[in-house]
Amino acid sequence: MLIRALFQFPALVTLVACCTLPAVVRGQEEQAQLTTEQVQFFEAKIRPVLIEHCYRCHSVDGQSVRGGLVVDNRDALLAGGESGPAIVPGNLKESILWDAINYRDYRMPPGGRLPANVIEDFKTWIEMGAPDPRVQVGVVVHSRVSPEDIEKAKSFWSFRKPEQRTPDPGAYDQWAETEIDRYIASGWKDQGVEPVVDCDPETLVRRIAFDVVGLPPTPQQRQAFLTRSKRDIDGAIADLVEELLDSPRFGEKWGRHWLDVARYAESTGKERDVTFPHAWRYRDYVIRSFNEDKPYDRFIMEQVAGDLLPAKDDQAWNEHLIATGFLAIGPKSLAEQNPRQFQADLVDEQIDTLSRTVLGMSVGCARCHDHKFDPIPQADYYALAGIFQSTETYFGGSRSQRNRQPSDLIILPIQDREPMQPRLSAEQLKELKKELAEKEKELDEARRAQRTGNNGGNNPLLNVALLDQIVSQIASRISSVDSNGRPISFCMGVQDRDAPRNARILVRGEIDSPAQEVPRGFLQVLDHGSNKLPKEGSGRLALGKWLTSRDNPLTARVMANRVWQTLIGQGIVREPDNFGMSGPQPTHPELLDHLAIEFMDHQWSVKHLVRSIVQSRVYRMSSRCDQERLEADPENKLIARGNVRRLNAEAIRDAMLAVSGQLETKPPKGSPIAAFGSVDVGPNGPMAVPLLAANLLNPASRENMSPEQRAERMREAMRSGVRNPNINILETTNYHRSVYLPIARNQVPRALDAFDFAEPSLVIGTREVSHTAEQALYMLNNPFVLELSDALARRLTQHTKDPRERVAHAFRLVYGREATSAELDTANQFFRKATASVRVSDAKRDEVAFQLLSQFCQALFGSAEFRILK
Repeated sequence: MLIRALFQFPALVTLVACCTLPAVVRGQEEQAQLTTEQVQFFEAKIRPVLIEHCYRCHSVDGQSVRGGLVVDNRDALLAGGESGPAIVPGNLKESILWDAINYRDYRMPPGGRLPANVIEDFKTWIEMGAPDPRVQVGVVVHSRVSPEDIEKAKSFWSFRKPEQRTPDPGAYDQWAETEIDRYIASGWKDQGVEPVVDCDPETLVRRIAFDVVGLPPTPQQRQAFLTRSKRDIDGAIADLVEELLDSPRFGEKWGRHWLDVARYAESTGKERDVTFPHAWRYRDYVIRSFNEDKPYDRFIMEQVAGDLLPAKDDQAWNEHLIATGFLAIGPKSLAEQNPRQFQADLVDEQIDTLSRTVLGMSVGCARCHDHKFDPIPQADYYALAGIFQSTETYFGGSRSQRNRQPSDLIILPIQDREPMQPRLSAEQLKELKKELAEKEKELDEARRAQRTGNNGGNNPLLNVALLDQIVSQIASRISSVDSNGRPISFCMGVQDRDAPRNARILVRGEIDSPAQEVPRGFLQVLDHGSNKLPKEGSGRLALGKWLTSRDNPLTARVMANRVWQTLIGQGIVREPDNFGMSGPQPTHPELLDHLAIEFMDHQWSVKHLVRSIVQSRVYRMSSRCDQERLEADPENKLIARGNVRRLNAEAIRDAMLAVSGQLETKPPKGSPIAAFGSVDVGPNGPMAVPLLAANLLNPASRENMSPEQRAERMREAMRSGVRNPNINILETTNYHRSVYLPIARNQVPRALDAFDFAEPSLVIGTREVSHTAEQALYMLNNPFVLELSDALARRLTQHTKDPRERVAHAFRLVYGREATSAELDTANQFFRKATASVRVSDAKRDEVAFQLLSQFCQALFGSAEFRILK
């Protein structure tokens, strides 16, 4: 491997020791730790056995790497495979390899036991400390990014600290009302651009409501705004904005924006999509944080290093632990058998997410080589990797054939008053433990039958797969309660490992090609004097402080740009996750710096930033413009007009719920996924695996079944492989806001997926926007849309008996404006013609009238105007 690296990277890699020598060592210091006798013992007694019996299946150059275990070098042998370390020096009981060659839990080599004298040699070797001279480090990676390159790059606009400048709006000074207006207007004078007029109050109140809380204005809010705006438009805006900022709906709307970039989901995604039953705690933490207007720097600190922050009480400690779920909820390849590869991929995902989300930079591009565009050498990536390699990530799950890489969860200091799962009695817990032992025994027998072919006519592969899931789910249920059967409250998150460790650069990013060790640290190009880490701890606390320092040139800029983009429709930097050298230049750099400084000066308050932008005159410009203006600035880079925007998926669904009167504003408890525990997500949502299908985890059902009935129910479930295909928890009717819908990575709810929901496995700073026939068909045929159309029709019927007023009120609710006379006439003509064309008795006339009104409501929901913000 090292020799191949020399040819592939001649300018980057220097060979310092040849791996074909009997012993490749890190250096003279480590070599001195092994005596001549120890090396000779290994070379004579151990290495030949490993080569003859193990390398074929457990070496980098073998046929395959089974179970993730590599034994052709010391580091890999100590790291072990998916079952844990193969060798624990000096400890036979903890060494899996010792159990395997003695044919205990594992049987290696599979062709037959080793001779007794060879087994005795391995015992001697492990007890003497498992001396092994095969250290697979023999290269040094040299970076193409020099210190001079990094220093020069610090002059790039986004790597400099924001600076406050005085705007010069020139002739537009009278037009401008706020500093934001002056910065925007200062760009017009040189381009000869004239701003459009302000939008009308009806358009503005709808725009503000959707932008601040993601819902249409209520009839009361709309009327109050229209009345006040006639005498004081600024006062009307200020009053409405304050009312909306104080609403719990604010956190639900803005929290969802953060969840987009935090790649929030309730399952692992990738090849084997397994649920995260505790992910909802992080979602609720985000919503609470935005509602409380938690300072953004504190918000970041808690997510990066909440477990390391002081807490005044258990409630604060609870919150801090849940916040670190940010680093744990990413997608994971549970099918990966090699734990070192899994760990490397996990760390890479954490680095990529953190850098894109907070810094707007793709640091993950430096995993395999120096960054191609930005001054980020590969060593900087591995400096950060050392921080996360020194961190343990807890995301849950039970080991099974489908989950090769489970982990523990973090027990919260405050337990839920109303747990998602019921308590188990002592008898129920005892029965489950007994059943677990029985199923584990059956699983061992099924695996033996699968190996020997003695299956009695059954499908051994099916039996093993089903029993494996059953064992996994019973074990998960048992571990979800304490010794008294009380449900335990867990969260996903991170904790420091016992001892920090630096990372080694990996040639081409491959775990089997390590190079030199790199001290833990941060990005050199953003070094602002605090690029030092304490020797103790992982370094996450220092990382959090570095990210949120006022001297960091990116953190405040990136978040200010995200807020601007959400409210105006386009970012000042058009690619919000790319503030590097390959990204677009800001259209208004002075304004971006002003917003960043204003953000930090006001305690990193997101609500202050939202308030400042919404109360600017720029925000209330009309989106209507003539052909001349459109041709002069087709992309609206000068922001001389408003941007027409389509509502996002959540706002469309939530608006239908709100105007139909069906929206449940009280947040739900947890998530529907939590009730399933850690299970696979199939085509019909979280799978009702055979144990669930047989109701064997339901205490009430178990009490009503005899042991014989339970056994028969299990046999039936195993034979049929029941998955309960008629029920999909992801698509069941839910009247809460869309932010609370369960999100599985490989199966997003239809109401969201049809309207360009954010890909939950990626950092998404800007959603795609499409207008497709599929969306029209959804609004035409989806049962939920039909149900809400009926509900809106009932609301209109209860509002008035006057058909014309029903239409007028529908326009106010759905479009946020008054219907024109022509629209009222057309609608009533539709009702008259449709009624005349249907011959019904007087008894059914009201029913037909209601059906027609419902169809009219559905037509309003399906119109472009409903889902467009002007």
